[in-house]
Amino acid sequence: MKKLALIIFLSAFAITNIAQDKLAVAQKAIDKKDYKTAFNIAKELLDAGDANNASRFLIQLRALNYPDTKLYEYLGDAYAKMGVNELAVSNYEEAEKYDSLNVELKFKTAGILEKQKRYTDAVNKYLKIQSIDPKNAKAYLEASDILFRAKLYADAAKMYEKYLEVDKSKEAYYNITKAFYEARNWDKTYEYGTKALELYGEEPTISKYVATAALQLKKYEEAAKFYAQVPDSLLSVNELEIVGRAFQAINDNNTAMKYFEKVIKLDSTRSSIYFDLGNNFFREKKFEDAVKYYSAKAKADSTFEPAYRFMGFAYYQMGKNEDARINLLKSIQMNPKELMTNYFLAQVYKGLDSLDRAADVYKDIIDIIGNDESENKDKLLEANAFLASRAMQKKNYAGAIQYLNKVEKYKPSLDVYRMLASCYLSVGNNDAAINYAKRVLKINPKDADMKKILRVLSAD
Repeated sequence: MKKLALIIFLSAFAITNIAQDKLAVAQKAIDKKDYKTAFNIAKELLDAGDANNASRFLIQLRALNYPDTKLYEYLGDAYAKMGVNELAVSNYEEAEKYDSLNVELKFKTAGILEKQKRYTDAVNKYLKIQSIDPKNAKAYLEASDILFRAKLYADAAKMYEKYLEVDKSKEAYYNITKAFYEARNWDKTYEYGTKALELYGEEPTISKYVATAALQLKKYEEAAKFYAQVPDSLLSVNELEIVGRAFQAINDNNTAMKYFEKVIKLDSTRSSIYFDLGNNFFREKKFEDAVKYYSAKAKADSTFEPAYRFMGFAYYQMGKNEDARINLLKSIQMNPKELMTNYFLAQVYKGLDSLDRAADVYKDIIDIIGNDESENKDKLLEANAFLASRAMQKKNYAGAIQYLNKVEKYKPSLDVYRMLASCYLSVGNNDAAINYAKRVLKINPKDADMKKILRVLSAD
């Protein structure tokens, strides 16, 4: 063991002495104006990692105007190894004056410029390399990466396109797809993304980019296809909703609903999407689909009255009066003064032949409208006409007169006059009966019923 330690010590001692001898030899060479020897030793020191001592001799040689064109490059290398980037760049650029077509030298300069965050200068240096060597893939890649990291996505994407011309690598396809995605160039995102997936197989992030691009391009089937390849973990709540809408656009409502359920599970405040989608289907007269979404909204938020209201409207349009009745009643329980809900409930009761219940609802409609007659004249006319008809069927002629007077106000007609004449005759108001009978006969002198009333009352 002691022998091994002694060997190591002696070896280190020998190496130190050799290094010190080299330094001494180099300095003596300079003193004797043997600059070539000093230059070679400086290069050896640099290659061995001793940038500090190498630079010491290279600086002296530079001051002596040593003519080797590599002097400035080696001095730049030494400064780069010591982390003195500004001096490294200045020496590299000086070296370029002697060898302007040296691509590797320009790569060194660009690398240091990038470390200094002088991104524009670095990119310009790579552009010079490209002008010298148009097939240099590394120059395109490095320039593209700088532009990408600087979030200059449109410029990065253009550079990646040039890179792809000389090196069609997986990384290049992925990077260019992401660059165009970030630049919101959907055509190019879709083009390169689909090519990447074709060449290298499924990759969830690229599938997400392609799906988003397809959606923006209104390629809904393609969007749905690629979104199906993206795990939920890569999608935000907003994106999950977007996926749902993509499937909805191709009428795959079952899949769409699954995504919307995920959205609501993550953010219960977003249950409004169910109602929005229900409204969309309602406007398109796809009432069965509308009911699905209104029902989902009601399930997510049982206090949201409009879901029941519009579900009732949709069921009514489908001819499902009992389902319509149930939902409209739930709506009215929460919002009793909503005119249209009551109006459709009246229609539903008529459809169910529950005419007394329809009459009750029409009375509510009249109360809800109140004095706002001008905006709701048609509904008031319908309500009073129905109530008058029901009263006459029940031989409640006094009640019928009350409603018929309103009907006459909104829309006078021969039929209304005839009914009023009959009702007034039935309640013993002979003067009024005669008045309305004469009105009818003035317009239609051949009306036998009205002539009979006048004859009965000796007014003919």
